[in-house]
Amino acid sequence: MRAFERIGIANTVNQIVFSQLIVTLAISTTMLLASNLTNAMSAFAGGAVGFITALVYSIKMFPPKGSEIKKIIRAQYSAEIHKLIFTILLFSLIFTQFKEVNALPLFATYGATLVVYWLALILT
Repeated sequence: MRAFERIGIANTVNQIVFSQLIVTLAISTTMLLASNLTNAMSAFAGGAVGFITALVYSIKMFPPKGSEIKKIIRAQYSAEIHKLIFTILLFSLIFTQFKEVNALPLFATYGATLVVYWLALILT
């Protein structure tokens, strides 16, 4: 997180990922109390894809301080590619290793983390 502190957006990045984690935990806990363990685990897995890939993006998005515009744009493209690759890998891992996964809570919680991400970007 030092890179984020250096450019002054550590709080925003931390808040986005932390908010995604809180939403994931809230939905997973609700599923556990209202439904069953499989749905709760499915919800957590979907949310984890959301907040882990947001963290990957945030780590990769910054070039060295003082970089020219080409390096800044290249860093954004690289971060997006890393996020996409991690998203594919994580969903592949879930669907191959978690045989009882329930798609509705999985994708609903993943979608909720995306909503948090985009709302945070819009509102900050």
